Amino acid sequence: MNESAKKQLLQSGVFAGLVLALFLILSAFVVLGRKNWENGLRSAVEQVLPASEWQCGKMIPIDSNFSVSAACFELVNKKSPSKKSFALIMRIATHLGPQPAVFVCQDGKTAFCGAAYFNSSLAKEFERSKFSRQLDYWTQIADSLINKAAQAEESK
Repeated sequence: MNESAKKQLLQSGVFAGLVLALFLILSAFVVLGRKNWENGLRSAVEQVLPASEWQCGKMIPIDSNFSVSAACFELVNKKSPSKKSFALIMRIATHLGPQPAVFVCQDGKTAFCGAAYFNSSLAKEFERSKFSRQLDYWTQIADSLINKAAQAEESK
């Protein structure tokens, strides 16, 4: 092997090592940040639901294309803790732009509960506007996502 080939091999090795190190560092940040992400979503759901009635439990994985913009949680009803309920926070498209909407499935019925992280002027506009067709569409999607997640959780 000549000097030129050795030099190119060394440069390629150093470059591959740097790329691998960068990949490992970024992967570590993703793994370490996952818990903060989950806690932030949990607090957003709890912000919308009445604190005297509901408490968020563990996060349930969603096996769907919507999993990048949705998260499902078990809910504990403080009045009747034996009933299983679920909450789903999902980014939905509205005329105000994408908003984080919270849906609750209780006794097999899914209902829209509200949107998280609203300032007062957006909340008033959101409540004033009637977008029932859009809301029905997103409620159907939320219902199917919650049912899939609940079935997957029960089969474990």
